[in-house]
Amino acid sequence: MNNKNKSVILCGPWDMGIQYREMPSVKGDDILIKSTHTCICATEVKYWYYGMPNVPDGTCVVQGHELAGIVADIGEDVKDKSLAEAKVAIDPSIWCGKCDMCVSGSPNLCRELKFMSLPPVDGGYQQYYTVPERNVHRIPDDMPLEWGTIAEPVNVGINAMSSAEKIIGSLSGKIIAVIGAGPQGLLLMQTARAISDPEKVYVLEPLNYRLDLAKELGADEIINPDTESPMEKIIDLTNGKGVDVTFEVSGDEKAYQLSAELVKPGGTVIVVGIPTVQDHIPIKAITARRTGLTISFVRRFNPLDFPKAVDMIASGKVEVEKLITHRFPLDEITPAFEMLHDYSDNVIKTIILPHD
Repeated sequence: MNNKNKSVILCGPWDMGIQYREMPSVKGDDILIKSTHTCICATEVKYWYYGMPNVPDGTCVVQGHELAGIVADIGEDVKDKSLAEAKVAIDPSIWCGKCDMCVSGSPNLCRELKFMSLPPVDGGYQQYYTVPERNVHRIPDDMPLEWGTIAEPVNVGINAMSSAEKIIGSLSGKIIAVIGAGPQGLLLMQTARAISDPEKVYVLEPLNYRLDLAKELGADEIINPDTESPMEKIIDLTNGKGVDVTFEVSGDEKAYQLSAELVKPGGTVIVVGIPTVQDHIPIKAITARRTGLTISFVRRFNPLDFPKAVDMIASGKVEVEKLITHRFPLDEITPAFEMLHDYSDNVIKTIILPHD
């Protein structure tokens, strides 16, 4: 099997297993990546547990879109020949670069957008894969490769900050609430501090071990909605005003209405979390109307900001080491998914090691 590409294939709910596939070929501006580290995203756990939305039954794909690795080969049209054997983080979005959205600087809204780990583009739970040259971002030699997997979710946080600032200007001096202290929420609160320096950052989360880490990473106040009233606590903390912006990062059905209730009149809700049931976002019209609420949705990340995300990690502006709690070889990916689904063993981020 040494000349085969060991891969994990997802074909439906709870239907995930090892296959040995042909090695990918390299041509044009393709770059072959040796997949050393791929981090599990919570959305992938949802797809494993509930199934992928809007795909025919039996559709199979290799998941994994939080990626880092080593350049193993380069195509004949690759411009930067020095990338050979470089340590890199990978932008998993395959954007055309030609449509009106790409040309205007929003390739995350590309009209032809494809995404690694969603059909028809395979992701990183395999030993080797190819990506276009523009999707490869060198990381510093002294930065651990596994940190590179966190660049993608950090970039989501950067995009969330950008969405908020387009509406209200700088977040400097503002009070924000982050709903959900999973990996994305913990990264987003740090990104907010690094980019905009808000006056206060409040974090809401029902799991105490995550709340403890949020506090350690800089949250001004932590709130467990299962043991105290978020509304009463926020009203008390803000002298009855409410927060300026809430970032909904959990994807929990109840969190969307809570996000709308916590902001002051004329406030803003930035929706980052992806709900399990994606038919609608449950925010009451009467809440939104009477408070003059502004709601903005975050579409993943802007690929143009990927170098900024890498730099924020490498410089320590966003601390990622404390988030990486578990590591598993490719053969043990199902137990890794089970752990994340059950929130067991104080798990935060889990790295898959395709070559171990």
